[in-house]
Amino acid sequence: MSTPRIVASHFQCKWTLVATCFLLLFAPASFAQFQVPAVSPLQTPAFDVISVKPNKSSIGAHGLVVTEFTADGFRGTNVPVHSLLLQAYGLHEGESAGEPAWANSEVFDIEAKVAGPDVAAFTQLNSDQREAMLRQILVERFKLTAHHESRDLPVYALSIARGGPKLKQSAIDPSVPASARTGGGVQMSMGMIAAHECTIPYFLSMLSRQLGRSILDRTGLVGNYDFTLRWAPDNDASTTDGPQSDALPSIFSAVQEQLGLRLESTKVAADVLVVDHLERPSQN
Repeated sequence: MSTPRIVASHFQCKWTLVATCFLLLFAPASFAQFQVPAVSPLQTPAFDVISVKPNKSSIGAHGLVVTEFTADGFRGTNVPVHSLLLQAYGLHEGESAGEPAWANSEVFDIEAKVAGPDVAAFTQLNSDQREAMLRQILVERFKLTAHHESRDLPVYALSIARGGPKLKQSAIDPSVPASARTGGGVQMSMGMIAAHECTIPYFLSMLSRQLGRSILDRTGLVGNYDFTLRWAPDNDASTTDGPQSDALPSIFSAVQEQLGLRLESTKVAADVLVVDHLERPSQN
């Protein structure tokens, strides 16, 4: 049930402001110190329905991992719980620990939706706020409990390579407010990442899964981009079905040659999410 709203006319608001200023100027000190309570911020909506089903298809964990936010919720296909955990908590690869082996090897099809007044509130959330809502899926369906620790971790730093970036700027619909845009859509398979209207932070969350480390964004790039990155899986440049001249490069060479960006190894102190408990979901 929505909260009733009281709407005042411009004339009423003007005279209310004048009267308030007069009282504060001439009232006793004890009255003048009275402060109007701040307006409560918009409450983050919650998913009304959450469906989680094990993906038992033949492609399973070897298929595309597809996650996207819809107009009223979230949809994921072939999603490992590990991937969902990173997205929900804004983590890069290597910033989580303590997960059971099945969190990476088993995949799920997920659909979560908001309902009623929450639909309008959902459209006003930015990408970080929407991704934080995924924690509800982990807690309610996978019974997640976790805590934070500080650890020194090896990471990669992404910067712009000599010659500049080779990313194509996405054609953004100007009628869609910035607050309603997501981090973009990404399709990922063995040796390939296809991005549409993708931000650099969201791309790095996907790329870090391939590298097994967090990636620091030192590009300074903002906005949304369309691109496809292809490389030889497991950094094996000879892994190809065609002649050697058509061999795919390692992921490090591919990032530089195809995107105009550069990956370098470094080490930083980082906050790590340590999983205390995680279990397979029950039937819907």
